[in-house]
Amino acid sequence: MERAGYNVITTGDLNEAVRLFEESAVDAVVLGDSISAEHREHLGQIFKRLKPLVPVVMLCKMSDSRMLRQLADEQVEAHEGPQFLLDALARVLKGNRVP
Repeated sequence: MERAGYNVITTGDLNEAVRLFEESAVDAVVLGDSISAEHREHLGQIFKRLKPLVPVVMLCKMSDSRMLRQLADEQVEAHEGPQFLLDALARVLKGNRVP
């Protein structure tokens, strides 16, 4: 994503993710599939509660629940590759979300 020109903030710690989200001016959030489904769901709920206008793009696995997927403004299947993620990110930043 940095190669595509985006500024990226990353962390592997859930509490730090929430802190960074609260303290930073972010245009969008990407929740990767390296985070467990339970933690992606929890973070998605927190992010939507704190800043409901910030879109969430979620990398999903085939086994992810419908409820988890509904938290995202855009979903990208993890196997689809980086261009699909960049396309989804561009859509949410332009406000053209796919239902």
